[in-house]
Amino acid sequence: MMLSTVVTGFGGHAIALGIAGVGSAIGTGIAGMGALGLWKQSIKDKKKLPALALAMVGMPLSQVIYGMIFMNSMIGANLNPDSYMNQMIWAFFVGIAIATSAVMQGKVGAAACANLAVDDKQGSGMYIAAMGIIETVALLAMVFGMGGIPSA
Repeated sequence: MMLSTVVTGFGGHAIALGIAGVGSAIGTGIAGMGALGLWKQSIKDKKKLPALALAMVGMPLSQVIYGMIFMNSMIGANLNPDSYMNQMIWAFFVGIAIATSAVMQGKVGAAACANLAVDDKQGSGMYIAAMGIIETVALLAMVFGMGGIPSA
């Protein structure tokens, strides 16, 4: 006897969200480690804890939202079940692009925190700008990924 399972409504849409979420977790973790190092040094030097470091830690979180928006767009397209494998491949690569942006944003955030430990008066705006440029990669991956979803 052979069991047969029919899957309806699932084309691997959550793949992009899941991968983007993993990237965000890694990115926030990396930036968080940098922030903790900065705060430790600030306490040691009896300086005020720079709040900007918290923004650095939080910036990679937005990539989860981009993964969710992309996932919802795929679900909304209501594509033919025959294309589920193609949908999963498409969602995988869009998710990887979004996740990579989050990881790199975390690395830049950690480096920015290290720089803030040396001089908290210089460069703050440039650190945020650099992270914003990296954020743009995730936005473009989401938008171009959504543009590649065929109409139902």
